[in-house]
Amino acid sequence: MLRIEMLPAAQGDALWIEYGDATRPRRVLVDGGTASSWKEGLRARVEALPRDARHFDLLIVTHIDADHIDGALALLTDESLGASFGDVWFNGWRHLPETPLESLGPIDGEQLTDALIGHGIPWNEAFGGRAVGVNADGKLARRELAEGLALTVLSPTAKQLADLKPVWRKVVEEAGLDPDKPRQPAEEEPAPTPGLERLGVEPLPDVPALAAVPFKADTAEANGSSIVVLLEYEGKSAVLCGDAFPPVVQASIGRLLAERAADRLTVDAFKLPHHGSHANVSLDLLATLDCPRYLFSSNGAHTRHPHPEAVARVLVADWGERSLLFNYATSFNEPWAEQELRDQHHYETRYPPDGEVGLVVDL
Repeated sequence: MLRIEMLPAAQGDALWIEYGDATRPRRVLVDGGTASSWKEGLRARVEALPRDARHFDLLIVTHIDADHIDGALALLTDESLGASFGDVWFNGWRHLPETPLESLGPIDGEQLTDALIGHGIPWNEAFGGRAVGVNADGKLARRELAEGLALTVLSPTAKQLADLKPVWRKVVEEAGLDPDKPRQPAEEEPAPTPGLERLGVEPLPDVPALAAVPFKADTAEANGSSIVVLLEYEGKSAVLCGDAFPPVVQASIGRLLAERAADRLTVDAFKLPHHGSHANVSLDLLATLDCPRYLFSSNGAHTRHPHPEAVARVLVADWGERSLLFNYATSFNEPWAEQELRDQHHYETRYPPDGEVGLVVDL
């Protein structure tokens, strides 16, 4: 059994993964969503477990953007929940190139580092305390958890970590991780209104035209530093992309294909990078995959993800039936449920049940 639950994480990611025996599953968590989604999302999901089952074999904090890290930070610091962790993968200041391991850099008290060190939580232990990333040569880094869940790292490279270093202080402060400059609670932008109201006013999306819009790549250093993993368990697999840069993931998949003497990477699910941003979903990246399920984690707030260009790029691929899976139903993604579009482009859609948020994907 391998299951991915896209928790309600507002405009962010919180991916709750269970594998193994369905009656006593093991758990991995990738990111924690926003501060505003924490209570009804990740915290509620943890509280639903018996106290003696609140253990995660691994927590991956892909990068330091607030919509990925805030809920994870809350989980690590909320002692009342009694959660425990076999390891935490997170690249902090100490993991950026040319930084001595013993030095925490210019922001000595960043809150996530404090939480990991202060609570004695294993930190990048699977990598000997060094950065989680793509090695320059040889086989890609692969680590195996209990009962055989394998994780192959597809991003970041040393270049993305080096690019983050000069802007680390600014990005960390914006993420609210510098205790000397705490972030003021931001007013959460309302999520887009659920429903198909746009369809009666606007024409159906022109998929070929949207897919043909020239690709302009994301350049945000924090996004480029995202940890991306390929999960594999008993013949099931998924690529989870954080907010990563498509060329980086594409190059790593290319190396993996060379190792495996394959033309395309066959996976059961692909969590789109950056919530389906047009700057992070490229035709070239999608061409490396043979995949039936595409996961979109976003309520559309702030960034209006998923962008129609990104969805269209998924739909113009030349392989067979596929499914688009959304953890919210909003005016940005429900138009893709229109039957005429689905018939034209041979795909299905899945949304949360009426009145609910979050989605469980069994692979």
